[in-house]
Amino acid sequence: MCCGTAQNSYRTVDSVKVVFADGTLLNTADPQSVEAFKEKRSDIYQGLLDLVEQTQKNSELTHRIHHKYRLKNTTGYALNALVDFTDPIDVLEHLLIGSEGTLGFIAEITYNTVVEHEFKASSLLVFADIEEASRAVATLAKTPVAAVELMDGRALKSVADKPGMPEFMTALDIEAAALLVETHASSQDDLDTQCSSILDSLGDYSIIESVPFTTDAKMVATLWGIRKGMFPAVGAVREVGTTVIIEDVAFPVESLANGVRDLQTLFDKYQYNEAIIFGHALEGNLHFVFTQGFDTQEEIDRYGGFMDDVADLVAVKYQGSLKAEHGTGRNMAPYVELEWGKDGYALMQQIKRLFDPDGLLNPGVIINDNPHSHIENLKPMPAADDIVDRCIECGFCEPVCPSRTLTLSPRQRIVSTESYNVARPPEKQSMPVSLRKPLNTKGLIPVPQRDFALTVAR
Repeated sequence: MCCGTAQNSYRTVDSVKVVFADGTLLNTADPQSVEAFKEKRSDIYQGLLDLVEQTQKNSELTHRIHHKYRLKNTTGYALNALVDFTDPIDVLEHLLIGSEGTLGFIAEITYNTVVEHEFKASSLLVFADIEEASRAVATLAKTPVAAVELMDGRALKSVADKPGMPEFMTALDIEAAALLVETHASSQDDLDTQCSSILDSLGDYSIIESVPFTTDAKMVATLWGIRKGMFPAVGAVREVGTTVIIEDVAFPVESLANGVRDLQTLFDKYQYNEAIIFGHALEGNLHFVFTQGFDTQEEIDRYGGFMDDVADLVAVKYQGSLKAEHGTGRNMAPYVELEWGKDGYALMQQIKRLFDPDGLLNPGVIINDNPHSHIENLKPMPAADDIVDRCIECGFCEPVCPSRTLTLSPRQRIVSTESYNVARPPEKQSMPVSLRKPLNTKGLIPVPQRDFALTVAR
């Protein structure tokens, strides 16, 4: 929530161990490994030198790169590496950040740490509308804030009835917008001074409701629970068979309010009535969450039209980022050229060919010539079981599941159950009995039924 553009992975990476498509291993912290790489993969080393020279001679592209990275931006490859560095190893390290396995496999990565301040305070400030909240963001950016999280009225409504929420939240209308503000300091005196100065800066604004700055751990957890509970809140009310989609864009901060309003207009146009908006306001970075079915062509067409309009709104109208921090993936791959232009996209294609000439690594991600790849080969979400149907596939359960190293992980088990039901008539759909069984005495879940395993194999 606090890394912004100054303390992200790109800025704090120290070294990497990476395996390339041909099996070559490079450890950028080991001088001998670097020398061996220069000799064995002189094509990559020299190719990066050439790309740096080519990019830095292109003043128009260089200007665009600098503009793009004053915002949060993870659309495509990290082209800022080609203007921030001249040494090919430095360029390589930073190109790998956000490359999503398309240039090489990062086996190990070392980061420089940042200060974790002991003293922190949080406050929730509610404004009458998104315009007032956005103006407040510009003011807060000049004060010692560590994080400013924006939530629109629908987002606040989605969690208002959850236990422990401030009582005033149920009375807010959907025009309201809130800012969750946090500040950090190295001493309690400094923290108190910062809290006062932050609130003083907002003296000319009308704050309709608030939770004052607090250091109480329980209240701080409650306030951040409002922000963190929004994604699963939408998932909890989705219809069975639909997918929860979270998108991640960035507008120039001066266009934040207009960007929110335009997004809300698109929600109405495409009837995403449950959609909510929240995000990291200091960087103009917004997440929006909505539910989508893909079981009919009509639903797929609705989604395709919506994504086309979002891309045009963010990348063209506001010259923002289509992916601020989540990475491009397959869903935004068809729009990378729209955001970066022909020369920027051509440069990314050169980078991909340099590292992976045979296209073996994560094909279709980031670089994809199919303009419809985001609406083809879609994953079905069939009704399977009451337990399974509640999953929104956020993945948060994966690293803490006790069975993750023994047999199927939680998401593998869920997908397997859904696959089992895709091939069965509705009256026979259920969770396979073998997946309901508890762990046996050896801590292993029994292997699923044979016909089920064959279904997965197909």
